[in-house]
Amino acid sequence: DDLDREALWRRIMKAFGYGDVLVTLGTGKIAESESRATGLTSEHDYAVIGLEERGGKQMFLIKNPWSEGGGWTAAGGSSQEHDIAKLTEQFAISPSRLSDETRIKRPKLEPGTFWMDLNDIFQQFESLYLNWNPGLFSHREDIHFAWDFHQTNRLWASFGRNPQYRVQSDAGGTVWIVLSRHFQSSHPSKSCNVSGLEAINVDDAGFISLYVFENRFGKVFLADGSLIRGPYVDSPNTLVKMELKKGIPYTVVVSEQELLGLKHTFTLSVFSRGPLSISQALDRYRNQVIRDGAWTPATAGGNASSPSYCENPQFSVNLLQSSDVSMLLETKSGDFPVHVKLLRTDGNPVRNVTCRDIVGDSGEYRQGHAYAEVAGVAAGQYTIICSTFEQGQLCEFALQVGTMSDCVVERMSAKPGGRFTTRFPIAFFGVEDDRLWAPLSCSRLTRLSILAQSYGGDGTATTRNSSSNMPLKVALEHGKGLGRQVLAVSGDDDFCNAHYGARINNIDIQPAMCAGAGVWVLLERAGLLDSHRQEGIIVEVYSDARVEIGAWYESR
Repeated sequence: DDLDREALWRRIMKAFGYGDVLVTLGTGKIAESESRATGLTSEHDYAVIGLEERGGKQMFLIKNPWSEGGGWTAAGGSSQEHDIAKLTEQFAISPSRLSDETRIKRPKLEPGTFWMDLNDIFQQFESLYLNWNPGLFSHREDIHFAWDFHQTNRLWASFGRNPQYRVQSDAGGTVWIVLSRHFQSSHPSKSCNVSGLEAINVDDAGFISLYVFENRFGKVFLADGSLIRGPYVDSPNTLVKMELKKGIPYTVVVSEQELLGLKHTFTLSVFSRGPLSISQALDRYRNQVIRDGAWTPATAGGNASSPSYCENPQFSVNLLQSSDVSMLLETKSGDFPVHVKLLRTDGNPVRNVTCRDIVGDSGEYRQGHAYAEVAGVAAGQYTIICSTFEQGQLCEFALQVGTMSDCVVERMSAKPGGRFTTRFPIAFFGVEDDRLWAPLSCSRLTRLSILAQSYGGDGTATTRNSSSNMPLKVALEHGKGLGRQVLAVSGDDDFCNAHYGARINNIDIQPAMCAGAGVWVLLERAGLLDSHRQEGIIVEVYSDARVEIGAWYESR
């Protein structure tokens, strides 16, 4: 509806006269009854072999390439009869005069050849293809490349593994970008390891498209913000036309849907009236680390509002120098919305998330993939949490972390490995109890961590379906009473949900501290308890050497 038909006609007519454009037409899906009435074939292409303008009408001479193919018979007769009927109506000439003129001045049309005006073309055809003479352009750049789906672990939705190219012109102007998919054998060999391909025509399977971004940084990962988003077509060629700004780099992304798991080859051609450059788009993050992971029944904790959020897979990031950081999370199934979050930590598993810990995240949950860029991240220890929106959504994924400087990324275990684990007796808060104390001692210098979580009733921490939400805090103190010294406290002295757990990380304890007033573990809760039940807490100590623990004492 927005197309200027007059401008289109003038453009086609002028170029056609110079032999600079080939014009073809394509029908869409046509019902069998309509096809019989019109003479047009469903989902079929027709050639345009002539153009004329007479009596204000823009006429196309159209030919069906099938040797026995029919033509337009919407008036109820053959193509030739229909042609005479249309001309009689359009040019107000008597049938007898028209017949004489046609016989004298116009040769009889070949079978399957017919005239149609532009208005009828817009009603009867779905596509109008204009194939331009490449000699019209003074500059052309071609890049030939392969995209091998044998070796590509096809993840969902991100452009991270798509071929991408940087296009730039110092003069600016109009450019035409053509993606051509090369033909292959119609029947791939059985060695391609893709089941059922013997009966599939490789060249007919799948769709291709082009996306264009104005992007100074090179490679892109998401479709968001594209200047041009081309349609996905099943033909071997697709085209975008655009205006380049002077000196501004653009990124062209090759995209596909449902291409077979084979090695496909392409040519990307750029045509212009002035000089330009085209090269492979580079990722500005020179250091890339990829780690595989999975959401399992034990680690699919759901989004940040879920009490089991911190059970999601976590990765430690040791950033050696200040750098921008990118995080790309891709799943092997597009069924689930996912999210990635970067937290400032001490490199240990996160048990509680506060707003001040969040350095950056991927925003809203996205289907199949999530991407985040964080500028100016200081050197230090960080933790990445990968989550699905709902609890219990199981899937494998890949996490790619990009930085400007060297960094170390490792999968984290929920509990420290290679250390002694010592468990206190289950701590039960009575209705009137808000604090519990237990002694701790060691025989040599020991570095230890403490984790306190809700008791599940079976000797383990609570499951993600637990309704426990007791505000809890754990502290390690030297001595008791007014003279006691707080050695460490969880959550920056803030209460956290008991299901998440309260944690103290990597505190050094000397044997001399355990003598006299001693070292004590303090559990503190807030809020009211259900008068019909006691709240139990599991406390575990992870240490370099063995430690001794005592019973819990009440403090009012």
